[in-house]
Order: sequence, then C-alpha cells, then structure tokens
Amino acid sequence: MTQHLWYVRKKEEVSGPFPAPQLQQLFSIGQLDLRDEVSLDGQHWISLLDSGVLDAEHGKATVEPDDDWRREREMARLRWLNDTVEVSFQERPDDIGEVDNRLRHHEEEIRTLLKAETNRRPAFVAGLATVLVVLVIGVGVWFGQSGESTIQTSLVSRVRNCNLAPAEGVVWTGCNKDDARLNRATLKNANLEKIHFERADLSGADLSYANLDNANLRGANLHGANLRGASLKQADLSGADLAGADLGFAVLTGALLDGASFRQSLWTDGRVCSEQSVGSCQ
Repeated sequence: MTQHLWYVRKKEEVSGPFPAPQLQQLFSIGQLDLRDEVSLDGQHWISLLDSGVLDAEHGKATVEPDDDWRREREMARLRWLNDTVEVSFQERPDDIGEVDNRLRHHEEEIRTLLKAETNRRPAFVAGLATVLVVLVIGVGVWFGQSGESTIQTSLVSRVRNCNLAPAEGVVWTGCNKDDARLNRATLKNANLEKIHFERADLSGADLSYANLDNANLRGANLHGANLRGASLKQADLSGADLAGADLGFAVLTGALLDGASFRQSLWTDGRVCSEQSVGSCQ
C-alpha cells in the first residue's frame, strides 16, 4: 500500500513532505502538537488532530521493541491519544486547546513516573551489589581461618565483662580476681588495667603485651609468667614472685617492686637477674 507523504505547517512555516510514522515520532518527542496543520498537496490544510495521522494503528510502528522504557511511554501516549481522537471526531469540541492541554498534562505525568523509575533502578542495583560484596567478604574471612579460630579470639567482647573466661584480648579492666587460679592461662593482649590480682596464681601465664597499668598484683604468683612487652605502669608488685618471668621490653614506670622476687628473670633490658634479685634486678 502506498504510504502518504504529508506537508507540515507550523507557525506559517511549511516543511516536508514526511511519512506518517515520522510525524508520529515528531509528535511523541514534542516537536509537533495537535494544533499544527498538515496537508497532502500543500494547498488544503487540516489540523494534525483531524488528519488521522496519529491514529493508534499507525502509531504502533514508531514503538521501538528493543527499548522497554520508550515502548511503555509510546503505548501510554497512544492509548490516551486513541481515546482523545475518538472523542474529538464524535463530539467535535470547539476548544481543541483543552484537549491538547489534557494530553500534555498526561504526558508530563508519564515522564515523571518514568524518570522516577529510572532513578530508582540504579540505586536498587547498587544497594544489592553492596550487600552481596559484604556477604562474600564475610564468608571468605570466616572460612579462611584454620585450626583454633582466630576470629573467635578477635571477637572477644571489647567491653568489660568480668565473667568472661581467660582468653587473648579479654577485657577485665577493674575486675576483682583476687586469689584466682589462672596458672598457664592465656591473657595475651588483654586489657587488665586496674585489675585486682592480689595473691592470684598466674604462674606460667601468658600476659605478653597485656595492659596491667595500675593493677594490684601484691603477693601474686607470677613464677615463669610471660610478661614480655606488658605495660605495668604504676602497678603494685609488692611481694610478688616473678622468678624466671620474662619481662623483656616490659614497662615498669612507677611500679611498686618492694619485696618482689626477680631471681633468674629476664629483665626489661635483656639482662638475666641474679638469685639475689629482690625488689629490683641485680
């Protein structure tokens, strides 16, 4: 079937001729409106609304099947247009501008909805991707551990809990552990600031790099304990037994050492204390 070619007159300016699908496309992007005039011979002019060029059956050709969003916009426009044109031909309203305004208002609503949906999709995809990445990293870290899980060690509560069992990194700040039996306990990197360890049995315990600042260790049994790198600032070690303990690189600034036994201990500067070392390393 021969396709008609149409001239377009817009504000007294004539252009064309154009095939009907092209006019439909120009209308869909807002370059033509219903009051613009068209003609088959360039002599006799009628409005675009009355021409039937925008009939829904012809308009289907302008929809691009590979573009979901444009297809939705075009189909919505054509459904509205089909109803409007049908009313126009039946009732022939005098005020075509009112019909055009309704059409434009509907078009603006469609564009607003499409824009909101387009903006929402990337945000949703980005959020989902972030959750998946975090999940994958978490699973990888968990299953990447072997032997005694270091994850469990690192997850020991970072807030004070005096009821926790002795473990690396445990937080016992200010807890009362007087007379406790903790021989050979693992308290490496523990936060034991201001703890009460009076007369406690800590023989052979691993207290390396622990924070024992202002701790009460009076009369405690630290025989053979590992205190390497531990901080004992202002700690009270009066009468404590540290025979054979490793105090290498430990910090004893302001510590009370009266009566403490350091025989055969490894001192902070690397010296081995003599058998007569009481109160200090000799």
